[in-house]
Amino acid sequence: MGEGWGVARRYALVYVEPMEHTPKPVSDKARRDAAALVRKGNALIGRQAFVEAANAFRRALDLVPAHDEAGFNLGAALAEARRTAEAEAAFRRLIAAKPDIAAAHARLAAALEAHRIARFEPGMRLVPAGALDRALTDYRRAVDAVPMLYGCHNALGELFMAEGRLGEAEAAFAAAERYPSDLPDALLDLGATMRHPGNLADALAMHRKALALFPDHEYMTEDDYLATDLTFTKDEILLPDGFEVMMEWERPIMERAAEIVCHNRGDVLNVGFGMAIIDTAIQKQGVATHTIIEAHPQVIERARRWAADKKGVRIVPSVWQKALDDLPPLDGIYFDTLMPPMIPFLLRVPGLLKPGGVFLYFQFMVQFENLEAMIGKGLSLGIEMHPFDDIPGNAYYRLNEKTPDGRYAAPMFIYQKPL
Repeated sequence: MGEGWGVARRYALVYVEPMEHTPKPVSDKARRDAAALVRKGNALIGRQAFVEAANAFRRALDLVPAHDEAGFNLGAALAEARRTAEAEAAFRRLIAAKPDIAAAHARLAAALEAHRIARFEPGMRLVPAGALDRALTDYRRAVDAVPMLYGCHNALGELFMAEGRLGEAEAAFAAAERYPSDLPDALLDLGATMRHPGNLADALAMHRKALALFPDHEYMTEDDYLATDLTFTKDEILLPDGFEVMMEWERPIMERAAEIVCHNRGDVLNVGFGMAIIDTAIQKQGVATHTIIEAHPQVIERARRWAADKKGVRIVPSVWQKALDDLPPLDGIYFDTLMPPMIPFLLRVPGLLKPGGVFLYFQFMVQFENLEAMIGKGLSLGIEMHPFDDIPGNAYYRLNEKTPDGRYAAPMFIYQKPL
């Protein structure tokens, strides 16, 4: 059994990511010694030497007070040794050390709400993302704690059942039910957070509805995508299986994105040419330079034909990973590609922007990891909601919020580098 696994015999087996909850520095030697004691305790449990195992786990906790595995296994060993009161105390101490997931859920929703703007205008200064950075970090800790919270409550239920304390057992099992196995995934669906702040049950229900409404699309690799023959129609670009790469109904959103990215008519980059919607809108804004990075061979040819009579347009026929080093500092960046990865691009954004420059992207289903990747980058953030009409044949967007006039709306994330 590898390090990081909780041992509980008839209790739930729980995997936990080691987390530190104390500011007290812990030396590398203390961590190594604690890990050795946990392994020893696990072996002693296997030999049914429960009291000796509990002593090993206590010594591990003396060295590393926030050692989750030692804390959980201490309770399990004490329970097996029939030392019920001590076992209950051990599990409750571990529960108390975990963040309140519902409160963290509500705080993150409030932090996101603080960044909403009615409309981005030239010269606007967005709100620094520091408070959101803290909320995201706290939320990650809370989400990571969910498996341990489930395990502790379930273990308490088993403990009380064995003691014949049926009322307490029922309460403990009910508490465990608040943390189903798919809850962590649901809590990283930020659309569910924004729609249901602090309400774990409704957030989970929304996440499950998303999975039911949006059939799994098996993403191909970037190399496979670039070798795929795309189908171009008047209203969309399609993969061979019919998956939509880009659609005409996105036009109002792309035209608004062009207004934002061209906020000072400076040097602008668009990653992903698509149907030329946003690039045509950028040209109408009038900019100093207009760079387009596009990697798909068919789309590159269409982009070159489109750019033939345009001034100041540079087509870079490349994946963005190979193109960014040759770019000058930029006033505006828009990113909209089908293929992952997005996070490596996000990490490059602060170094690409001029002071005062903006980077933006639009997402129907908000990805927690994309916001998390921007933690500590010193950027400000605005969230501008964009309404759109019913889209035939498309289901998952219906999980977005509605405007007062009944239209669906989804967010544009606008990051700004301070002057």
